[in-house]
Amino acid sequence: MTGTKGSTTAGARRSHEDALLRWYPPAWRARYGDELITVIDDEYGGRPPPRVRLGLVTGGLRERARHAAIAGDSAPPADGVRAGVLMVLVAWSAFVVAGASFAKFSEHFDEALPHRMGAHHIPDLAFTALQTVSGVASVLVIAGALLAAPAFTRFLQAGGWSSVRGHSLRALACTAVTIAFTVPLVVWAHHLTAHQRNGGLHWYGAVLVLWAVLLAITLTLWTVVAVAAARRLELSAAVLKAEATLGAAVAVAMVVMVGATATWWGGMANDAPSFLNASPAGAPGSPWDVWLVASVALMVTAAGVAAVGVVRGARMWLRMGAS
Repeated sequence: MTGTKGSTTAGARRSHEDALLRWYPPAWRARYGDELITVIDDEYGGRPPPRVRLGLVTGGLRERARHAAIAGDSAPPADGVRAGVLMVLVAWSAFVVAGASFAKFSEHFDEALPHRMGAHHIPDLAFTALQTVSGVASVLVIAGALLAAPAFTRFLQAGGWSSVRGHSLRALACTAVTIAFTVPLVVWAHHLTAHQRNGGLHWYGAVLVLWAVLLAITLTLWTVVAVAAARRLELSAAVLKAEATLGAAVAVAMVVMVGATATWWGGMANDAPSFLNASPAGAPGSPWDVWLVASVALMVTAAGVAAVGVVRGARMWLRMGAS
């Protein structure tokens, strides 16, 4: 009985220690984890105050950033360049989610604009620019994937599948669920009127939000697969340079798209503010809407992360060239 109780206590203690260190990368935990736990036990009896817990979280995140070559100078320059490119990729995935949200919000905006000459000019021009640059950026992302395809094939042939199998299976499972969800949703949508599909039927709107969440999760999981695989690929200096150049171009495209979205928003606020918060036609609408603000905020955040990734990659590329 005593032995069982002791084992339970030891197991609970080990679980508590693991929770304290879960923010740190595995390699760091293997090397320094026991020492840190000993210090925490000596200083706080294994129960650190909130201030110390917060310090463990921030310290762990900093170590993960260094381990992923996102921060610091300890990683090889080539890994830093790769990390910068992957930051742009992750930012692009978030930007796609924001763009899809904005596209849904802006549906049929032309119909809300006054029919006087010139009223459509700014919003239409900005929206066309947004669509064009989005298409170009998508092509650039695909080009980056194709550049890495030979290295990815070699990675799989060398037994790399085991290192990405878990991520891939989760992404495939989520994709299957999303497809299974999409088919009946499309059938249902075909049996609804335009009014019902655009806010007239609340149940449909709720299901549509759930579907959008599933799409976002699926995209996130596939991005995780791409990042997990890309971190392990053997890329030549020429391919790495090309990937960094494409990443920089995608980051610039994201900034341009944020500008086009802001221009569209300003034009609509001037010519058809009622559209922005679904006010009745002719009513003095407000230019602010939670959905629109959230979508643009995610765009801006993603563009900012991409810019940081480009700066990181460029800095590490200069170091690589100097070495």
